[in-house]
Amino acid sequence: MNADYVAHYALKLAQKIEANLLLCNVYEVPADEKNTDRKAWPMRACEENSINDLSDLAMRLKAELDKEDDINFKPDIQQCSEEGLVGDRLNDLAANHEVLLELISMHSANNLTNFLKTNNAWNIIENATFPVMVIPYQVRFKDYKLIAFATAINDNNDVNILESLSGLAKYTDSQIMLTHISNENSDDYKEETMIKQFFSQIPSKNNYTKIIYHNIKSDNVTVSLKWLSVHTDIDLLVLVHQKRSLFQKVFNRSVTQKLAEYPGKPLLIFPCASVNETLTVF
Repeated sequence: MNADYVAHYALKLAQKIEANLLLCNVYEVPADEKNTDRKAWPMRACEENSINDLSDLAMRLKAELDKEDDINFKPDIQQCSEEGLVGDRLNDLAANHEVLLELISMHSANNLTNFLKTNNAWNIIENATFPVMVIPYQVRFKDYKLIAFATAINDNNDVNILESLSGLAKYTDSQIMLTHISNENSDDYKEETMIKQFFSQIPSKNNYTKIIYHNIKSDNVTVSLKWLSVHTDIDLLVLVHQKRSLFQKVFNRSVTQKLAEYPGKPLLIFPCASVNETLTVF
């Protein structure tokens, strides 16, 4: 069950960053239940199933916490079952519950199940106003020792996101590797100038010192980041999801979408935001 292993991952992460956990399921009412008289039958079957499934999951997570003798932080585990469109409802919940980030699963052991769920998962990423973490199938939580942040270097917004990401890195004393994919024929002097300008902005906004730089010469960003996920010891890959035009959405999948479909490592996706107040503070 995808929800089970993602929830266990979320529990361990919540313990590490000392955050509470909200188990959420957004369901759509089947056509044959939409005309049900709510006064005569106050709870639809889909709503009841959602609540029961979340209750069972919460009990399993609480039982796992009870097994731990030496525990520094015990997250409060709540649940929320909502009817509606997943993207809209989650943004509302995030605003009302001060959500730091959401964890979802994109990859399933069942290819058909994965295909059917892709639209919902991508809808969350495309419309989220908060960071979304995609967990590969059956991956268990471990401390983030090396975090790769794929950055455009020349985007001032990335400096703000780096500041937010540094807050997460502090919990596990992680090293952040700023990763820039540059064109194979790009001018080295221009690249070096961009890097210096980017790093010159960091000290005034960020006092986290474990930040390094890694450049990859390639004409294919997606292939390069997939190679990085598979062949290096990174524990988390971080991207910024850029909003695209309707034409781009129809005719060309984004780098984020290609990586999220089959993530090699946990993938943390920040929404593109130009205002500091919109960024998560870990």
